[in-house]
Amino acid sequence: MRENLPPGTLVTTLRAIDADTGIFGELRYMVLEQPVGEPGVAEGRDAFAINSSSGELRSRLTFDYERAKAFQLLVRATDAGNASATVTVRVLVTGEDEYDPIFLSPSFNFEVPEGARKGQSIGRVLATDEDEGADGVVLYSLAKPSPYFAINQTTGTIFLRMDSQPQASAGRTKREPREMSLEVQARSPLPASRSASAQVTIDVTHTSFGLAPD
Repeated sequence: MRENLPPGTLVTTLRAIDADTGIFGELRYMVLEQPVGEPGVAEGRDAFAINSSSGELRSRLTFDYERAKAFQLLVRATDAGNASATVTVRVLVTGEDEYDPIFLSPSFNFEVPEGARKGQSIGRVLATDEDEGADGVVLYSLAKPSPYFAINQTTGTIFLRMDSQPQASAGRTKREPREMSLEVQARSPLPASRSASAQVTIDVTHTSFGLAPD
């Protein structure tokens, strides 16, 4: 079940089958105490309530995926003749995208060094996300494609799509400083996930990027 749902949310309905008819075919359900389960799986006896006649299993708490990702409980069905059967029920908690990614800085500044070649890294952006599971995975992308730069979606490394191509006419004369700006977005791989953006300023003085050919 999804985290943050209110107490009383229906999880499932348990049904046992009894071949008897009449009163001996009527079953009563109850949650039993059980030994401590495996690591990472919480005891579910106090977290869920079961309707003794219908078998409806409902939550008694609002669950937090970051605190508990699974619960286990033991349910017994008993007929009027005191014959019974038990089943182990495991409830998995699924996460919600609760937190925005956060860049370590709202802006980043990099430089393309003279003579840099295609594929060379010029810097890296980094964002974190307090969600766990898939919602906490951060993927990076450029808000607008660039002919000169690309970004590794998993590492946040910005690299060149072409050689830096020094200005042919500049020679050794002083070059006017030039900069380019990129907007980098961070989000999880899930649809409709939360996102954040950061500005990246890149010094391209030592390249011919953006200049008209001589």
